[in-house]
Amino acid sequence: MTTAFTVSWNDRFGNIYADQPLAQLSWFTGAPGIQLIERVIDGRLRAGQRLIDLGSGPGVDAVFLSLQGLDVTGVDISPDAVRRARSWAELAGASAEFVEGDVLDVPLPDSSADVVNDSFVFHNMRDEAREPFAAEVHRLLKPGGTFLLNSFSDHMVEGTGPRRITSAEILETFTADRFECVGLRTYRNIPTQKKPDQIHWIGEFRARP
Repeated sequence: MTTAFTVSWNDRFGNIYADQPLAQLSWFTGAPGIQLIERVIDGRLRAGQRLIDLGSGPGVDAVFLSLQGLDVTGVDISPDAVRRARSWAELAGASAEFVEGDVLDVPLPDSSADVVNDSFVFHNMRDEAREPFAAEVHRLLKPGGTFLLNSFSDHMVEGTGPRRITSAEILETFTADRFECVGLRTYRNIPTQKKPDQIHWIGEFRARP
C-alpha cells in the first residue's frame, strides 16, 4: 500500500504534538486559515455543510468552522494531534469531531462531504502518493462538492520546511477526469517568526460525477 509520507515525516509529526507547546511549532498561528475566514464571510462556506478537514492537526480550522455551523470532521494521522483537537473543541464548545486516520484511507463513507479541506497536507506528500490522494478526496466528495487546497507555493521564500509546489504539479494531480478547477492563485498567509513571508496556493476544485 502506498504511504502518503516518508518514514521520517511520520516519525516527526506522529510525535510532535505529544507535549510540545503549540507556540513553538513554526507553522502554528492559533488563527484559522484566512482563506476559510473569507469563505465564511462571503457565504461559500456556510452552516449546514458537511466538511472534512484533512490534516486537521490541533483542530484550529475545524473548530472555527464548526462554530460557524458546519458539520465538521477533522482527520489526522497523529493520535496526539487528535487528542489536542478534541480538547480545543471542548474548550470552545464546538461540536467538531476528530478521528485518527491516513489521508489515503480516510475512515469515512463515500460521497459524505460537501467540502473537503486540505490543511497543508499535499506539499508534504511523496510523489507517488499524489494520485491516490486525489482519488481519495474525490471519493469523499459528493458530486459537485468542493475541494479546497492550501499548499506551499514555489513563490515561497527559501528556508526549512516542506518543499515548494508549482501550479503545474497541482493541476497534473487534480485532473479534469475527477475535478473542474474553479480557481488557483497565490496568497500571502499570516506570517510567523520563522516564516515571515508565506506565499501559498489556494486552489478550489469541483468534483465531477
